[in-house]
Amino acid sequence: MHIDFVKNNQKKGNNKYAEIEKYCVKNSMENPKVSIIVPAYNVEKYIYDCLLSLVKQTFKEIEIIVINDGSIDNTFEIIEEFSKRDDRIRVINQKNQGNSCARNSGLEIAKGKYISFIDSDDWVDENYIEQLYNTIERSNSDIAAATIIRKRKYTQKYRVHYAEEKIFTLLEDKIKASRIPVCCYVWNKLYRAEKIVGHKFKSGVFFEDVLWLPEAIKKCGSMVTVPGTNYYYRVNNASIVKKKPSIKKQDDSYNAKKYLLEFFKQNNLEIPKKSEIITRRIKYLLNIPVLKIKEYRNIETAYLFDLIPVFSKKLGDNNA
Repeated sequence: MHIDFVKNNQKKGNNKYAEIEKYCVKNSMENPKVSIIVPAYNVEKYIYDCLLSLVKQTFKEIEIIVINDGSIDNTFEIIEEFSKRDDRIRVINQKNQGNSCARNSGLEIAKGKYISFIDSDDWVDENYIEQLYNTIERSNSDIAAATIIRKRKYTQKYRVHYAEEKIFTLLEDKIKASRIPVCCYVWNKLYRAEKIVGHKFKSGVFFEDVLWLPEAIKKCGSMVTVPGTNYYYRVNNASIVKKKPSIKKQDDSYNAKKYLLEFFKQNNLEIPKKSEIITRRIKYLLNIPVLKIKEYRNIETAYLFDLIPVFSKKLGDNNA
């Protein structure tokens, strides 16, 4: 499979691996300053672009930990081609356990003073790590956050945009600057390792980012925003989260929202009344029967967000 894959690329005139050679580093560092954790599962269409953006980083003192999470396509073969050429790439090959376990596996072996997560279908600017590292060091912060650009096939838009460097110390301000609950993204950030290595992702669930990020931000001290560099988030309709909803995914979505509500309440934070995280869901729920809503317990979620009047008016159920 591996040989056929390389031959096919050569037939197409894609001299991809020659391009890698220009940027790869031999003799990996014993003490890298930044560990980049990349979970990968069946992303043969995208993993090349992701890893290329990492080996091209202007900041060289990094290790790139790639966790092949039981892929059954050519993902592992592409990762191997990179690891043969760049000694900074460390590969974990494990049976499929999901994003949470993959990230946890990376956390267990990370050596860097700082840690960053990159999804395998995304990519970053060449100066991404350099900008985040220099800013977090200069400001003595525990988190540095970059702008997010969401990429679709023909369009792109800012998901989070930082036009200037700002330092936030209060939890409320850090949460707002991260755009939680609208954007619960663990990537686009650089974390001080000592603050998060013991904070593991919950395994066996969808929306693990939502459960991990708020507490991680709370554990950390100050957070600094970093202008001038971007994280590119690819909208991949084949991703696990984008696939057709199952009952488990519905339940995990509900539990993630409930966790957010509890987190905001316990930390005396103001809950956004019309958060995207809920309004998108309502647009879908308003078009399905009342019993279906109750089956997934989203009436309770809506009630906690003071949105029951919206349901009542639409569904004609004033006692909901």
